[in-house]
Amino acid sequence: MNYKDFNVIVFTGDVNTGNNGFVKYRKQTSLKRFQGYVDTKYPSWKFMTIYDRITNEKEVIKNNGIQPASFQKGF
Repeated sequence: MNYKDFNVIVFTGDVNTGNNGFVKYRKQTSLKRFQGYVDTKYPSWKFMTIYDRITNEKEVIKNNGIQPASFQKGF
């Protein structure tokens, strides 16, 4: 099976959570499902940084209600 895994760092907006507001999640495969999880667990999140585990490409997603085109296609 071919799939991608990502490391994701989320800024929760609350400096009392995680490491000064940053929480890291490893080996995420479904970014849309993960964003739903972040929306319910941290409703005031500000941004998340997504890293491809193989190529180390980086993308930043801000919580403004509009998703970038690469996030919509499932990366």
